[in-house]
Amino acid sequence: MTSRIDITPEQLPEQLRPLLTAYLEARRQADAAFNAQRVAPVHGKHQLQAPLDEANTKAGEARVALLEGTREHPVEMRQYSHARYAACVERAREHLQEAERELRSAADHAAVHASVRDGRPTVNSERGHEAQGKKAVMFSVGMVRETADSLPEGID
Repeated sequence: MTSRIDITPEQLPEQLRPLLTAYLEARRQADAAFNAQRVAPVHGKHQLQAPLDEANTKAGEARVALLEGTREHPVEMRQYSHARYAACVERAREHLQEAERELRSAADHAAVHASVRDGRPTVNSERGHEAQGKKAVMFSVGMVRETADSLPEGID
């Protein structure tokens, strides 16, 4: 049996989220009961034992319900996780494409910046193609492109 639950509600399909929420609430109440007994005066600790035991029992029952719920719905969990994975990777791909566009725009501006000469007209960026700023940004473009190309196509 799993001893630690670190999954979040966003990682579960809709029908399993109430089980996790119930478990987390029961665990919070059990922790509060434990802390109340821990800080109580010695002569009052025994009076807080029954509420602590009840809270721990409820947390245990909620945990079992969560474990059983996830055991009974593996297909739904896989489908949901797969869909969320694909959506997150696609969003990352879109962000990387946007970052590449922005970096390319920055490179163009760096080229113009390097082409400007006092007292002379500037209508093209020929002089700025070898500018340090443009080279640095284009290096970053390459890294972003490499990262985008390395994104996985599937979860398996």
